[in-house]
Amino acid sequence: MVAEAAADFAPVATAVGVAWARGLVREFRAAERDIVGGWPGTMSEARLRVLVRLQRKLEAGALDGLARIAVLAARREWHQVCAPDLEA
Repeated sequence: MVAEAAADFAPVATAVGVAWARGLVREFRAAERDIVGGWPGTMSEARLRVLVRLQRKLEAGALDGLARIAVLAARREWHQVCAPDLEA
């Protein structure tokens, strides 16, 4: 079931991640905050976003796999617009 859920819902998890990053970029820009450094999202946030989007119960392993997909997609989207953190 874990592999099936990841395969069936991977495109949804990717879309969740992309939308998450784009939304956060909009929020940062609206607040006139710099978009700098690494992706600020967490796995806990990703799990919640995936669950809200799918509106179904998932096995823990499947949920974690989908959350990882969402985080990776969000991170890719974020890194397309962020500036490097020169203070790090």
